[in-house]
Amino acid sequence: MSTRAKKVFDSQAVARQADHCPRQMSAMKLRILHTAVLLIVPTILTAQTPTRDRRATPPEQPAQSESNSTRDRVIGPKVSNHSSSQRARTDGKTDAGAPAQNQGQPAWGNTAFIVRPSSVEPGAPPQTVNQTADLAAQSQPLKKLVQPTSLVSAPVKTDNANSRAVSAVRPLVPTAIYNVGVGDVLDVRLSNISNRESTLFTVMKNGMLEYPLLNGPVSVVGLSTDEISRLLSSEIKVIKTPRVTVTVRDYASHAVVIGGLVDSPGRKILRREAMPLFAVLAESLVRPEATAATILRNGKEGEALSLKDDQAMATLVMPGDIIKLSGEPMAARKFFYVGGEVGSPGEKAFREGMTLTQALLSAGGASPSVKTIKIARRNASGFLSSKEYNLRSIADGKSADPVLEAGDRIEVTRGN
Repeated sequence: MSTRAKKVFDSQAVARQADHCPRQMSAMKLRILHTAVLLIVPTILTAQTPTRDRRATPPEQPAQSESNSTRDRVIGPKVSNHSSSQRARTDGKTDAGAPAQNQGQPAWGNTAFIVRPSSVEPGAPPQTVNQTADLAAQSQPLKKLVQPTSLVSAPVKTDNANSRAVSAVRPLVPTAIYNVGVGDVLDVRLSNISNRESTLFTVMKNGMLEYPLLNGPVSVVGLSTDEISRLLSSEIKVIKTPRVTVTVRDYASHAVVIGGLVDSPGRKILRREAMPLFAVLAESLVRPEATAATILRNGKEGEALSLKDDQAMATLVMPGDIIKLSGEPMAARKFFYVGGEVGSPGEKAFREGMTLTQALLSAGGASPSVKTIKIARRNASGFLSSKEYNLRSIADGKSADPVLEAGDRIEVTRGN
């Protein structure tokens, strides 16, 4: 064979081999696909077989209920809970080994209940159906669907006397409320409209309040500012849904009178239905010698309240009360009398234990030329007896300084 013929033969062989390779690759892919299908299909069939068996196989029923024409259906949130409860009923124990009687109370959220259909198979005798239903009810008692919970607590026992006392005290807070009276000036404002006119209105003597947007005056005496706001909101018809706010600008209706040992006596205004005594006295400037306060209410005078007693100072003062401050009862004052060569002769106040030199100093002092001082004192018979004392000797410490008595008369004269 020539060289040229050989080359032609080789080229033809290479072309035939190139055409054969795609066919080989397609056949190999088909074999791999067939093998994968043969491996996967049995696996799928094997996985579906237990499910079909479980669906097809009916659950075991007791011998007594096989003849029943109806079948009970247990409904629950989870199949696992149903199966565990069935196993607990048949085995007598739970998975944890606890007795089945402890599992009689179903847990919240896992409660199963029995539904019995009302339909029966056609052709069954009525007596048989009734007997079957009775037997089923006896064999499987219904479980309670309502379980008591700990959130329901027993009623708390309270003392009726204490509850009545608390209910009676709570509404009475006179120190925190104020009921409008005659003479009070109210500030009435409408928040949903703009108004350049005055918003101040005085409660008249008849207890009425005149407001321009009302058909006529309304009675406001004895009402709080909130109650007056609601009253005006309901009475104003010219404005749709008016929003009224009422406050007291000037207090004038609640007043008390204070007198006695105070520097600012007279009429005092209360800004509440009642105020403590110490708050009222703070505006009156009580004098230092005042020791007690007496409250006159409705014509009856109360007991004297000590200003040093905190509980007594917290006594509530009502409008119309009259308060009088007083001091301790003053003892009978005693005097002595000085005349002669002194700076300020006359009657002088006496105190126990006062001496002659002290008496002379309270009278302005004796003249430097005075040497002898005479003290006259009434004796038991009512007659005056006099005794002389040397002032220089007393000043030098050579003689005792005599103690005076109430009513003594001191005569200061110049000696020789």
